This record gives sequence, C-alpha cells and structure tokens, in this order.
Amino acid sequence: MRISSPWKVEFPVFEQQPTLTYLDSAATTLTPEVVAKSMYHYQCFSHANSHKGLYQLSANATQLVEDNRDKIARFIGASCGSEITFTSGTTEAINILAHSLVRPKLAPVHNIVISSAEHHANLLPWQKICCDIGAQLRIAPLNDLGVIDLALLEALIDENTVLVAINHVSNVLGTVNDIKAITALAHAKAALVLVDGAQAVGHMPVNVKQLECDFYVFSAHKMYGPTGCGVLWAKTDLMEGAEPYNLGGGIVNKVTFEHTSYITGAQKFEVGSRNVAAIVGLGAAIDFIENITWPEITAYYQLLSQHLYDGLKTIDEIKPLVPLQVDAILVSINVGHVHAHDVATILDDQNIAVRAGHHCAQPLHKLLGCKTSIRASLGLYNSVEDIENLIAGLKHSLALMR
Repeated sequence: MRISSPWKVEFPVFEQQPTLTYLDSAATTLTPEVVAKSMYHYQCFSHANSHKGLYQLSANATQLVEDNRDKIARFIGASCGSEITFTSGTTEAINILAHSLVRPKLAPVHNIVISSAEHHANLLPWQKICCDIGAQLRIAPLNDLGVIDLALLEALIDENTVLVAINHVSNVLGTVNDIKAITALAHAKAALVLVDGAQAVGHMPVNVKQLECDFYVFSAHKMYGPTGCGVLWAKTDLMEGAEPYNLGGGIVNKVTFEHTSYITGAQKFEVGSRNVAAIVGLGAAIDFIENITWPEITAYYQLLSQHLYDGLKTIDEIKPLVPLQVDAILVSINVGHVHAHDVATILDDQNIAVRAGHHCAQPLHKLLGCKTSIRASLGLYNSVEDIENLIAGLKHSLALMR
C-alpha cells in the first residue's frame, strides 16, 4: 500500500532529502515552511525587544507576543492569555513550578508523587527539592499495559501530598494516561496536579479545563514549532503568591538596593528578553495544526498507527517494552539480540531516523529490564511507505547480525 502524507510537501527538508524516513518526532518534529517563514518575516521586518521600548517597533513586537499568548490559551482551552507563561521549553516550565511554587510549600512531612514513566525533566527537579527539604518522592507504578495504575496511585496520595506530577503521553511507551481520573484522585486529597504534555499537544486536542489539572506544560518543538520556546499554563490564583526563582530584568515593579517587588501575573516568570521569534513560530505552528483540523489529524494518525502495529507484529524477534497498542503514536522496542545503537546505525545507513538509547528515562528502562531501546515516533509528514521502510530496515538489521 502506498499512502502518502498530504502535508509532507509543507516540510522543505524533504526537498533536499527526498529519501529521508524521519521517525524521531518524539524528540523534535520537523519544521513546516509556514513556521520558518513566519519567524523569518519577524526577524527581518518586526524584530525588537518586546515589552520594553516605547517606540512602535517594540510595541508591535509586544503585540505579537500577547496575541500569541491569547492564541495558545484558546488552543489548549485555557480561560485567558494571562494564564500562559512563555518559557524556553517544558524543562524550564517544570523547574519554574518546582522552585517558585512547590519548594516554598514543601516540608519534611510532605511528599510528591510522580510515575515510574517520567522523563528526567519531570523527575530530577522533584527528586532534588525532596532531597533538599527531606520530603518523600513517591513513585507510582504502571500496569501491564504501561499506563499509571490508578489504584496504586491512589494509595500513594495522602493529606501530605503537595503535588502529583505525571505525563499525559509517555515519551517512551506512547501510552496515554487518564489525566481527568488522576486529577480527581489528587484533588480529593487537596494535592495539586502538574501534567507534562510535551508528547500530547502535537498529536491530540488538549483542553485543560476538561482535564481539570492545575498546571500543563509543553514545548513548541514537539508540535512543529521552533526550539527555545515552551509554555507553562497555570491556574492564575495558584501562581499569584509565587515568587520567581530566575531573576533579572523585565519582571520588577520596584527595585532598591535593599528590596525588590515583582510584577504580578504570568509575566513575572518571563525574565530577560523574550524569544519573540520562537513565540511567533509557535503561533504559526498552532495555525498549521488548526488549519488541518483535529479530526483529520486523528484519522491520519490512526491509519499510520495501525500500519506500524501490523508491521511490527510480522517480526517475531521484536520485543516491545510494553504490549504494542494499535493506536500508539510512538513505540519503543528491542530487536532480538541486536543492540539498540547498532540497529539505529544500520537504519541510518538506509536514511531512516529513529532514536536509540534510554530516551531520558533511565529508571523506566531499568524497571522494564533493559538499558536501551529503539523508539519510532510519528509525525504528520510520515506515510505508510515510511513504516514499510522501517519494518524492512528492522528485518535487515536482524539479517546482518545473525
């Protein structure tokens, strides 16, 4: 079967590399031309330091930032743009919450709950502040299908739980957690809920009001936007009392040598000069997704996922980290006795790009009994032919190493 992506033509990289099979979108998605052009236009004709100058060019840059803040709020179902903080990415967004909001609330009697499938970005900050304060970091296990076990999670949450921090979609397993159910369990004990949405926002519609979580974080470059830009969504009342941990210009109300007071709202965490070009690119990426529409995106991913599932099932030596799911947007596997790095190198010789390693999730791999795995992840530029190339490449890897 030859089903081509109707959107592949939007990505200039394939003009120079027409044989490229790119299956590493979980690490970063490729950039459509419309996003690159929006950033180029800004840099050439609208570039200025936003929120600082009184001249028109700066005022225009400020307006671009605020317009895109409102656009992002609409995109994720937030109430208003004032709930959106621009960050350098998901990692910085989590660290802002860890050091500005959670750490000041934490005492030795308290605990934070995460899952065993978290990216290091949603583990290390909580591990460190718990260690520093003497609080407990509790790890919620997964069930046999690779999603958070809700009954075991509920048993870990108590009246001393300050935060539950979990992923929406696992960057290793591709499994989708039931965020609304997890939020209900946490809120029943008055715990806050942070959702790492880095792997979700580019693949499925997200509505933070419906999820009922307290914080949602993601990165532009996982959803066809540029690197260097991310989003922290937070309920306004939760952030009002928090003070920024990263300090400098652009966030102050009044400064003396003895004391500093900060501005209110989300912007008090946007220290220094904003990456306006990347913010513009994120806005263009949202337009790119919304112009396609979620029903069309969902249907196309279902088609690709089915073919990926069917193709992997034809290889007896495939060892998935968890049972293969027919609707997964990414899968992590091992191939017989062949080391993941060797498989990735052999695939690269055929211009097939996959990720090999621990995918910033060493503890999860250890729990699942392996050190590394090969991850294949889907984007809108992929086709059934890409999946057939991957399956043929995996079979070739096995043949070479026999």
